[in-house]
Amino acid sequence: MGSGAGRALQDGLAGVSPWMTLVHIDNQTNQPVIVHLARNAETPSPEDAVEHTIPANDVYGLASGWLREPRATLLIRTEVHKAQLLRASNNARIMIRLKFLLFTKGHRNLHDSSSRSFREFRSLRKLAPHGLHVESPDDVEIEAFEPAQDVSGHDTVPMALRGESFHVSTPVEPDLRAAASAEPSAPSVAQMAVEPQEAAAI
Repeated sequence: MGSGAGRALQDGLAGVSPWMTLVHIDNQTNQPVIVHLARNAETPSPEDAVEHTIPANDVYGLASGWLREPRATLLIRTEVHKAQLLRASNNARIMIRLKFLLFTKGHRNLHDSSSRSFREFRSLRKLAPHGLHVESPDDVEIEAFEPAQDVSGHDTVPMALRGESFHVSTPVEPDLRAAASAEPSAPSVAQMAVEPQEAAAI
């Protein structure tokens, strides 16, 4: 059902369906997170989905009426070049938190540690937030979704500080520097939160 009328009819049928799947989404970040509830479980896409905004530091109950597929089909943008597809059973819990990656200070290579002592190597390490991490202790299938840039999302504050944004169209992953330097079409929630702080510091 691609037309607006068809989608409205489908949403109406889902709303009165005698079968309902409830998913509990625990947003453990200090920013709102967008979750797309796909209408079509077989060929999910953000264009044919209902957008839900999960408030910061809150547990959100997302209800999905169904006729054929009992699992809720969700799409979440997790990094500049990554998005995830989730298929969640009834009463499943999904946790969303900031993802941390291990970097070295001064952009040194972590793997080039053979000539350093353990103490020196440990002092060079640094954990930095990098996108979102999604996990569940319940019956939830999680896989990569392509194309990731089609899935909208709210930028995190660490992304805004690095000049990264979900709002930049980045069709190929290898061109990371060009994507990071590209200008977003509009300021994100995180960017608007960061800019007043920078102005006050000047």
